[in-house]
Amino acid sequence: MNFHYIHFMAKRKIPAAAPRLRTCSIVFTAFFLLISCSTAVMKDSSSSPEVFNRDDLVLWAFGDLQPRSEDEREDFTVAVDDIASMKNIDASICIGDIMQHGKEYTIDEEFNWFYTTYARAGIKDIYEIAGNHDARNIPAYLKATGKPLHYSLGYGNLIIILLSDEEESSGSDIPDPVFEWWKSINNRDKIIITVTHSHVQNTGFCYNYPAYRNLQGSERFTDVLKRERVELWLFGHTHIPSCLGQSKRTLYTLNGTVFMNAASIREDYFLSYSESRIIILKNGSDEMTVKIRDHRNRQFRDFLEETIKLKTRFQYNGEKPVMNIYKPEQVR
Repeated sequence: MNFHYIHFMAKRKIPAAAPRLRTCSIVFTAFFLLISCSTAVMKDSSSSPEVFNRDDLVLWAFGDLQPRSEDEREDFTVAVDDIASMKNIDASICIGDIMQHGKEYTIDEEFNWFYTTYARAGIKDIYEIAGNHDARNIPAYLKATGKPLHYSLGYGNLIIILLSDEEESSGSDIPDPVFEWWKSINNRDKIIITVTHSHVQNTGFCYNYPAYRNLQGSERFTDVLKRERVELWLFGHTHIPSCLGQSKRTLYTLNGTVFMNAASIREDYFLSYSESRIIILKNGSDEMTVKIRDHRNRQFRDFLEETIKLKTRFQYNGEKPVMNIYKPEQVR
């Protein structure tokens, strides 16, 4: 039996008795999903730690930890211990919702736990954005992360644009001046990755409904994408595991932008596993690889791996990224 299923059964309680027909339906659906998710794992890397090429740019992208208990904190510990076994990951991108901000822990306790646990991964550089839960207390988030809400990172001819939530709402709220700043960065001779907490509306995912959970004012961004290409748009927010088939969409009506759900570290759904993404760009290559990692089983889900054709070859000399911070006066 799949190890994660054993973990799931030990970790979560099964609801009380339900009508027999409904129970049979639930059992059948659960069995089908169990087979789908367990057979999706194509490569066992638990016995041989992954060593990435030192000359490549390798990024760990993850989000949606927001633990409400010690049990859910363990989901991040599992991910960190798995990542710590890998070599030559250059930096991390946290796609938001570090905190739950409930009654279980104080804000200081939550952030202290997060960074203490993250340090075990052995990746020095981390670049965060605020999710809707983090946005409940922006001053505390800014103090703990030491990062601005909106900024970009330049690795050679790659630009990663990171846009935080500014409101405690069910969708991402990006103010118009920040959108204009994002728009000004997009240009045809650079490779672009955009990171937001929530998903862009009308991108073909089932969770585009209800609309209030999308990136608000998404049409501002998609109007630009019809003219200027973003190679990869990373988001989280849904917590839906990739084995349910809602992890990525390539929209050729938007210049071939790949929209990818980073899933979540917190294991919320039946058959969820602590999950994240590994992004690999090879110097001199016109392809970017995005690998899907199941931390609970220490395996990649190879059949879901995405290879993205870039508009130009990646040029990188191993330098530290150049950070450009959004400032209102930059927007005219």
